[in-house]
Amino acid sequence: MENEHEQPQFVRSTAKVSAGTFCSRILGMARMSVMSGLFGASDANDAFVAAFKIPNLLRDMFAEGALSAAFIPVFTTKLKEAGRSNAMRTANLVLSFLLVVVGLIVLIGILLVPLIVSALVPGFEDIPGKTETTVLLGRVMMPFLLVISAAALFMGMLNALGKFGTPAFAPTLLNIGMIAAGFLICPFVSPPILGMAFGVLIGGLGQCLVQLPQLLKGGFKFRFDFKFNNPDLKLILKLAAPMVIGLAATQINVFVITNLASTLSDGAVSFLDYAYRLLHLPLGLFAVAIATVALPNASRLAAEKDYDGMGKLYMKALRFGLFLVLPAQVILIFAGEPIVALLYQHAEFTAVDTLQTSSALAFYAVGLAAFASVRITVPMFYALKETRIPVMISVVSVIVNILLCFILKGYLDFRGLSLAVACSGWLNFTLLLLFLRKRIRMTSLQNGFRGLVVIVLPSILLAALLIVGQQIAPCDIDAGSKVSWLIYVIIVLLGAIMIYLGAAKILRLPELDSLLELIRKKK
Repeated sequence: MENEHEQPQFVRSTAKVSAGTFCSRILGMARMSVMSGLFGASDANDAFVAAFKIPNLLRDMFAEGALSAAFIPVFTTKLKEAGRSNAMRTANLVLSFLLVVVGLIVLIGILLVPLIVSALVPGFEDIPGKTETTVLLGRVMMPFLLVISAAALFMGMLNALGKFGTPAFAPTLLNIGMIAAGFLICPFVSPPILGMAFGVLIGGLGQCLVQLPQLLKGGFKFRFDFKFNNPDLKLILKLAAPMVIGLAATQINVFVITNLASTLSDGAVSFLDYAYRLLHLPLGLFAVAIATVALPNASRLAAEKDYDGMGKLYMKALRFGLFLVLPAQVILIFAGEPIVALLYQHAEFTAVDTLQTSSALAFYAVGLAAFASVRITVPMFYALKETRIPVMISVVSVIVNILLCFILKGYLDFRGLSLAVACSGWLNFTLLLLFLRKRIRMTSLQNGFRGLVVIVLPSILLAALLIVGQQIAPCDIDAGSKVSWLIYVIIVLLGAIMIYLGAAKILRLPELDSLLELIRKKK
């Protein structure tokens, strides 16, 4: 790979995003720890998880999903070809459209929440008061969709302007709002879980507003613009339309999984949610950060028709992402129990809950490398303004996932749902890769693929040593304490890092050189 030992610009930018994402994910774990202590895997927590999915079913379309992903390439091209003032006018128009459309969706959603809850979690109706609590929480959190959609648009604008720090740290405010609500609002409202819903709104608003000063400094001035027949907006909507179809399929997938989980073991909805949140720590810290940086960079290369450069950028991003994600995948699969116990097991969250959550986590983690690779690969298609391919692949993967859910739940209960998600993730990545090879320079991809095989070797060694270590010195989940779990996790993590980096050094992986160079520059 060309310039393997140089510190690539995307690695430095990724470091900024990763730093913010790291803070956000750590606070996210703190938030989940607060919730596990206050509510455990109770009916109240199940109700919150289900209710929070209602605005999140549409969040991926208007926030981190279709509209945002379609907006960034157009905004980037506008900056390059027409200047900042014209680009800001386009952003102004998109934000006006977003506020009008999403505002109407929020109002309609509030009215339809009872019907959505009945369809989403029919199993809740067997427990008195559980459906009613879910409806209440869903109505309170529905406006979150509007503020988080605006926040995502602001994030895309700042990233296109080369500003990654503030957008990366903005999501920390959502977690701060929810943590604060756990202590300052929950004790004073009834039911107490309602306080967490208010925390979602407060945190989402903070995530939106904290980005405004830097946007204003960059030349953005918001005024309502209702010229929705503008060619730029039409192009963005045209690009977003197939993505909406794909994301709709994805949300149907989430809907089906939640629906099935509500009919399985008590607490299944909570177990899957606790595990999925933990899975997103490495996924957000590395893959999402790299994808965030890759999209505007790939968009610029695509605008210049530099497809060889895109191939090199993609392989650098994919190799660096897998280099960081693979050891995390191994740790979550083979050493998940003490991590879950350390983060969640206290007060209302029992040892049984830890075992159930860690088992779901292990099956989810089977697909972690695939999830990360998908996050890094999809922006390449968006940069090329080819949105139909990832959409079609997403639909196929969702169909396979749903079929696997129905098959595997009979054998593995709720754990079958997490394994189905992992399997469909690998299918998604495989199909994306096959299509991408036809669109950017093959030489870069072929050279990179040979290097990917070498990256996997340190993780195989790490997995073998963790399996042996667990047999020699297992962690005591039933009788242990927070201190013992903390010591165990520190030893596992430090040992894993030393083994992994040592193996990477022996194999002379260029990603290790980039990582070490980045650390030296930060110091």
